Parts: sequence; structure tokens; C-alpha cells
Amino acid sequence: MRKAVMIWAAVSFAVFVVAVIGCIVVWSGGFGVRPHPPALESSLAMSALDSSIPSPSSKLKNPLTTVDMKDAAGHYEEHCAVCHGDDGSGRTKFHGAMDPPPTDLRSDDTREMSDGELYWIIKNGVRWSGMPAFGAPGDNDTHAWKIVAFIRHLPSLTPDELNAMKAGDSDHDHGDHGDQH
Repeated sequence: MRKAVMIWAAVSFAVFVVAVIGCIVVWSGGFGVRPHPPALESSLAMSALDSSIPSPSSKLKNPLTTVDMKDAAGHYEEHCAVCHGDDGSGRTKFHGAMDPPPTDLRSDDTREMSDGELYWIIKNGVRWSGMPAFGAPGDNDTHAWKIVAFIRHLPSLTPDELNAMKAGDSDHDHGDHGDQH
């Protein structure tokens, strides 16, 4: 008898959770990307992202002591600018069509992330978002670290640097590494 009550309670709780989730989805306009998600949903998504980055990765420091920003800009332009914009604002043609929208890489939230957290996101992507994983384990990580350095540089991007990027004047070596960076 006790086992039947436990099963009934578990099933009832599961039905309750599904009903609450259903109400939230209906209340927020469904799973489409056009309606902006409620603050609770956005907060839970960011918490999930923060907790998904392995602790050892968040402690990594950029091993590149000097970075040619023109070269780094080329890697950023090739892999990141289509969604995050040349200036890192996230305001591109995809901004209104993606949920979550592309991150403003100049924001306080991004600046507060460690180099290792940015690197991890570049290498692994972000599930349930438009952020793909660039590269695979064993790829030439130098390219990802150059992008991290460029993201750090975005808040101080000069008009000349931005114009050079828009004109396609960035210069980077694809080399024969065979990775996605």
C-alpha cells in the first residue's frame, strides 16, 4: 500500500510540473523565438550556462602573451561577426530572429567572464542557442585564444580597426591545421 501511495505521489508531482511548464510556455507565447522570454526563463538559462562550464576550464588564462590584433580580428570576423557583429554588439540581421539573441560581447557580463570561460564557449558552443562549437579536441587552440583576446579588445575597438574589418582588411593565417578556427 505504501509503495502505491509513493508512485501516486510521484506521478502527481510529475503531472503538476508538466502543467506548470505548459502554463509558462503558453503564458510566454510558446517556444517560438519571436516573443521575448520571461525574466525567470532568461535567468534560469544563464544559470544553466554558468554551471555547465567545467570549473577547471573557468580557471584557464590566455596562454598568448602577445596577440596581433589584426590577425585576431580576422579570426573573429570569419567565425563570430556574422552573429555578434563587427563591433561585438550582437546587433546583426540575426538579432531579432534568435533567442537568446547573440550576446553583446562588449557587455559587463562578458567582461566579467574569465578567459577560460570564453575559451570553453568558443570551443564547445552553447546548447539550445545559435552558438556553435568551433574546432574539436586536439585542434590548434591558438585560434580560439586569439578570439578570446579580440573579445577582450572589443570595448576599445577603434573606428579605424572597425573600418578595416568591414573592408575585409583583417589578416590571419588559416594554415594547415584543419580545424574550424
